[in-house]
Amino acid sequence: MDGDTRGLGSRVMAGLGQPPRRLFVVGGGAAALALLVDRGLRLDVPPPPPPVPTRRPAPDEALLLSAVAGLTRLVEAETEVLAGPEAGATVRRLRALNREQLRVLRGRLTNAGVPTTVIDAAAAARPAPPTTSTGSAAGTPAPGSSPTATASDASGPDDPVRTREELAARLDALGPSEWTAVARASAATRDLLAAAYAQRLAAAVLLGRDVAVLESPSPVRPAIVARTQPLVYAFEVVAAQSTGEQRRAAESTLAGLSRLEVAVSGTTSTTPGGWALPFPVTSAADARRLATLTLASAVGAGLELGGPNPSPTSLEDVARWSANVQALAVDWDLPLTAFPGAAS
Repeated sequence: MDGDTRGLGSRVMAGLGQPPRRLFVVGGGAAALALLVDRGLRLDVPPPPPPVPTRRPAPDEALLLSAVAGLTRLVEAETEVLAGPEAGATVRRLRALNREQLRVLRGRLTNAGVPTTVIDAAAAARPAPPTTSTGSAAGTPAPGSSPTATASDASGPDDPVRTREELAARLDALGPSEWTAVARASAATRDLLAAAYAQRLAAAVLLGRDVAVLESPSPVRPAIVARTQPLVYAFEVVAAQSTGEQRRAAESTLAGLSRLEVAVSGTTSTTPGGWALPFPVTSAADARRLATLTLASAVGAGLELGGPNPSPTSLEDVARWSANVQALAVDWDLPLTAFPGAAS
């Protein structure tokens, strides 16, 4: 009986078709599998996908995208004016400059890794309504400009623009938020946008708008005055050495520069002493050369006048001064450029 009992297990396993040793092996594998599952291994679920990398914003990305949106609206406004009765070479030239600025800014963004879909979305967005200037404007209007126009009467970003006057108001719609953002940007972006904004204000002057200097002088006003006085003296010489049409043009530019000097200095225009001409001026040809040289130098000095760490008011003060100088320079075959004084 005992012998039958000892062989019972073997006979049962043989009847089931499973040798006794295989039961031990299967049991050991199940135990190991249970241990692995208990430690977190899931054989029935595929591994999760790797995390999608997050794009790091480019330097000054938000500011540049905002500038792209604003320029896009300006180009649309210029196109509206060109389709109406007030189309002309000046507006056509301004649209070409704004398109060039758009091309450069979009290139900066794409080179920094910003997807074109992000840039296009910013261009399609509606910018915030314009705000007033960072300081009260003062000074006499430029030739042909409106004596009562101010930045506060600019049209909103969604208002239609059909006339040169409305376009000029839109161009002059730069407020504290824009200048503060530019002042906080990196040096490369700050220089690029400050130059673009100065050109934008100069365009408003050419369309007949009074872009006056700030009533409250910025920290760089002494440098602006020092740059303006030699211009006045130079054009006194230009006018004296010119004849005919060139003399009339020189006298008109001299009058504009004299008004600008009074506006920035707050005193009557006086001929500065101790300023030497860059070369002898004894003929009309010399006079014209002096006119173009001094005006081109002044236009290119806008960014230099702001200094290495300009405040928002300093940037605006320089831009408004530069806008008037740029507009006067157009009469001397020095057309507006997209980024005056900056390397785009």
